[in-house]
Order: sequence, then C-alpha cells, then structure tokens
Amino acid sequence: MTKKVPLLLLLIACFSACSGNKQKNGCGVQTCTAQYAYIGILFEDQQNKFPPLKDVTMLNLRTHKPLTPVKYPPNIDFVAGFTLITSDDNIKDFSTDGDDVKISATNSETNQTKTAILKIAGGCGCHVSKKSGPDSIVFD
Repeated sequence: MTKKVPLLLLLIACFSACSGNKQKNGCGVQTCTAQYAYIGILFEDQQNKFPPLKDVTMLNLRTHKPLTPVKYPPNIDFVAGFTLITSDDNIKDFSTDGDDVKISATNSETNQTKTAILKIAGGCGCHVSKKSGPDSIVFD
C-alpha cells in the first residue's frame, strides 16, 4: 500500500500541472501547448529579392470573408518579404478541418499580381496550422 501512495501523488501532481494548459473553446476541454502559432507567406522575385507589395488580399473561400487583420507581435522580426496571414488570435476564423484561403498581392514595381491558395485549419484545434499550399509566391 505504501508504494501505491507515491504513485498516486505523482499522478495527481501531473494532472494538476497540466490543467493550466486546458482550454475551453466550445469544443470540449483539451490540453494545449503554450506555444503561439503564426502562419505567413513569403513574397519574392526570381532574383530572391523582396519587392514592395500593394493590394494584398486574403479571403476565406468557405465563408467568403476577408481574413481579420493580424497584429504583428512586438519584438519579433520576421524575415524580409514575409507577410503574416493569421495567428492563434484568429483561430475561430477557420474550420477544424481547414479552409481554403486565397492570398493575392501585386508587385508595386511591375504591377504583376500573383495568387495562391493555402488550406488553413483552426476551429477546435489548439493552434492554427497550414495544411497545404506554398511557402512562397514568386513574381516573374
């Protein structure tokens, strides 16, 4: 019996420590990591330079609504040419299985417009995640 008490105390301590990361989001209680997820895309040209952009649009094709603008976090420097699409702040903008999101931007120097489709999941997940789609869009 004395050997079972330390094991029981260890299990209670483990469940107590994990309870701080549980989220209640209308999808049931789940244990999530404390990490914070961002999803973005890199816009570049064929010379691996990052042209200035205009008319950047992001549209959830399931809801036909533009994505909610994401605030760039303080003290985080993303690589040049990186455009933030979404973060965990916008997890409810996406379904759990993932939504197709149309990303479009125009190169300000050449007026060429490029478009890509990314599948982004959220909903009942702990974090937003990119299910498919390119990591970068390359202007000619």
